Amino acid sequence: MAISKEEVIYIDNYLKFLGVKYMDIRLEILDHLASEFENIQEPTSLGDFLRTKRSFVKRYENQWQKAKHWAHQRALIKRIIGYFYKPNQLFIPICIGIFFGFNATLLPKSLIAISFCISLIVPQCIHFYIYYKPEGIYKNIQSAKYILSIMALPSIFMYLMGIMAPIIKESPTVFYAYWFFAMVFNIAGLQEVMTLKRQIVKTYSKLISN
Repeated sequence: MAISKEEVIYIDNYLKFLGVKYMDIRLEILDHLASEFENIQEPTSLGDFLRTKRSFVKRYENQWQKAKHWAHQRALIKRIIGYFYKPNQLFIPICIGIFFGFNATLLPKSLIAISFCISLIVPQCIHFYIYYKPEGIYKNIQSAKYILSIMALPSIFMYLMGIMAPIIKESPTVFYAYWFFAMVFNIAGLQEVMTLKRQIVKTYSKLISN
């Protein structure tokens, strides 16, 4: 049996009642429940049907969040690996190498240290700017929350500085290796952040504007 517009609104309100506040999760669960209700052979009220789906909704929401989180982490690692074998991505490690050559030959050690710190801090600042613009997206779309978590792995290089500082000071090779991978992770992270942000805005532009 075909489901009416009023029944769709009823399902949406029921999901809000259960605490599913983010639009993107509600849309997926709503679509699943509406399709299942349409395929029921025996006459059943929508209210009775939904009351049997409370545990399913909570389970679906939890599984959806886990799947999204790990999907973005895998995409980040895949992008990083691609820097070293995809011809159209090789320019990134090459540019980092050129940047290091500029630092090593033209800058004194004090400015190299400043350049190093800036290269770790600036990507995080850009990341937060992308996350909070446009305003409101992170309040209504659960997928937007993962914009904030994508840069968690790249930020490790900044947080480990206290531990790594003595080793880095003793060996220029270790220092540049550490810096290289920090930049690779941060650049890949920002690319994933921007890709996800564009996808979300494109998919949910009408919902975000309402």
